Amino acid sequence: MVETRYVLSFSAGGLLYHESIVVAEAYASARGDWDRAIDDIKGGNLLQSRTVSTTKRKLSEMRKRLQLLTDREMSLLATGSRLDQKLLLWLACCLRYQVLGDFARDVLRGKYLQMDLFIGPADVERFLEAKAVWHDELENLAASTRTKLQTVMMRMLRESEMVTDDGVVLPPMMSPELQSAISNDSRDHFQFFPVAIPQ
Repeated sequence: MVETRYVLSFSAGGLLYHESIVVAEAYASARGDWDRAIDDIKGGNLLQSRTVSTTKRKLSEMRKRLQLLTDREMSLLATGSRLDQKLLLWLACCLRYQVLGDFARDVLRGKYLQMDLFIGPADVERFLEAKAVWHDELENLAASTRTKLQTVMMRMLRESEMVTDDGVVLPPMMSPELQSAISNDSRDHFQFFPVAIPQ
């Protein structure tokens, strides 16, 4: 059985909350034209990066994530509450990076369903070890890179406000608008969150 190789580039930036909201707002202003939105961001240095190369790298990564959201989800990302925005960014990351999606479904939501509401680096390590059987790209990682993956995955859970600093899982209070937007795209996407799937 051959599985799709995991893309691990999320480790370079985490959730990128502030930058992603800038991109979402530019996308809304550009009326859904990605190329124009990117040009506007670069032209106005809206990310306030120190170098052109940093802006280019971040924009490339964020575009790959956010293009996986629907127009309705992108609109909510630009105008919704802070929590809804963070949850949408987590969703985009789970869709972009299969390793995060698998972790969210199998470990984060799995713990919630079992009422085991603590998650920590050891859970990430066990997950990566189990997946390394099918993914050479994990098995061949340097120890330092593997540690960085663990650190960033835990940080992203905290940034999305689904895990406290102490590792307690917090089922997020999604707005009705967010629930509806996700349902209209795919109800399977609720598996990326520690929540019951809405009826």
